[in-house]
Amino acid sequence: MPPIGTGKADDGTTAKTLRKKLVQAIREIQTAYDELLRECQTLLHDAFAVRSSETKLQEDLRVRSNHLMGQSIERSLHSFTVAAADETVADKEWLEALVMIVADKPAESWTDEDVTKFEINLSDISRRFKNLEALQKEVVAKGAGFDARRITVTRPDGQEIHQMVGIDRDRQDQVDYLVNDFLAKLGNNSQIRQAALVRLMEAILGEVSQENVAQIRGKHKNRESGEETSHA
Repeated sequence: MPPIGTGKADDGTTAKTLRKKLVQAIREIQTAYDELLRECQTLLHDAFAVRSSETKLQEDLRVRSNHLMGQSIERSLHSFTVAAADETVADKEWLEALVMIVADKPAESWTDEDVTKFEINLSDISRRFKNLEALQKEVVAKGAGFDARRITVTRPDGQEIHQMVGIDRDRQDQVDYLVNDFLAKLGNNSQIRQAALVRLMEAILGEVSQENVAQIRGKHKNRESGEETSHA
């Protein structure tokens, strides 16, 4: 509002406007923290791709985090999964704990910069959380005797290669021998080693990706042939 002086007559409109705006401002201040938590809940719901409604966020993350308990997890991700799996706290305390872990600061003392930091950190933690979930599913699918790794190669043009790799423990000695032999041929030049690593991953993962595409196309053609035969 413009400054309110004493030398100008007023019919009460200015006072009513001031009162209305002041009430709105106080109400916004009083509800700001709860509104911030609601926004964080929405961001968590979207970041972790929860399929049910936001009210089921706590239940969903608790179940998923329990499946990851006991794994060797990096500190921040470990703290997140432990807090997400906690069934002893109330809903609001549970949400506050997750928000504090992601932002590394209690939400009560956030500034605008902390909101941005929360969104950036949340993107990183949710990505690693979902990658770890995918790894665990791969291990379960392959059974005992296998380890799993998720590998992503991003090219300069933005194209990415994603591949889940299963490692057979029974062949570990053979793999180690081949790796050591390959490293010996590369020498100690770190740049050459890194360049060779990139080319090797692109060659192998790209080949696997092309095989997958060919398989999908083959299934599609077989399906179309079957449909044509049935129509005939």
